[in-house]
Amino acid sequence: MMNLRNIFLNNKGLKLTAFLLAVTVWVLISGRERTYLEKNFIVNIKHLNVSELIDVQNRPDTIRVMARGTAEEIGKISESDFNISVDLNDVNESTKLTMYTEDHLKHPEGIEIISINPKIFEVTVREFFYKEVNVRVMYTGRLPNGVALLERKVSPEKVRIFGYKSEIKNINTVYGADKINLSEITGNTVLKISLEKSEDILRFEGYDSVEVSLKVKSINEKKK
Repeated sequence: MMNLRNIFLNNKGLKLTAFLLAVTVWVLISGRERTYLEKNFIVNIKHLNVSELIDVQNRPDTIRVMARGTAEEIGKISESDFNISVDLNDVNESTKLTMYTEDHLKHPEGIEIISINPKIFEVTVREFFYKEVNVRVMYTGRLPNGVALLERKVSPEKVRIFGYKSEIKNINTVYGADKINLSEITGNTVLKISLEKSEDILRFEGYDSVEVSLKVKSINEKKK
């Protein structure tokens, strides 16, 4: 009876079969490892070195990137491995920038970029602005009979407003949100009046209200 060793050493058909089986297994394993996949990634646009006095907006907000790589490579990466950044170090006033996405896209090595959508995006920069403006308080009615106004004082007389430069550069005066009814003033009075914030004003800096002091006297008051 021929032993197994002799069978393998002398049987050429069996050798060939074993060889072909080994090659087949290798091809299957290798092919699986080299299977290529395509996948979409949604990538956010980041801004670098942004001044505190500018507001930045993108159009669109995100970029769709289709990448191609082996199944193993694609399985290891995520959207955080892609980067689209715009350096705004020298930008400090209102402007609109047109950017080619490909110039700003960074991605993992070995990954092929199939498509980028959109290929161009816009970065709109709007400059913030502080401005000191006058305060004006409005009045209604008349002082009661026998009462005369000696002094009227608004404190502070000026306030700082904050907003986009293009929208507040022509604002020179802000107004009290409520009118003071003079017919209700019978003696010295101090009133706190909130300031009216228009749509163009993002916020008031320091004061969002003022104090109005009214000093009056009775006309019939005898001089001492």
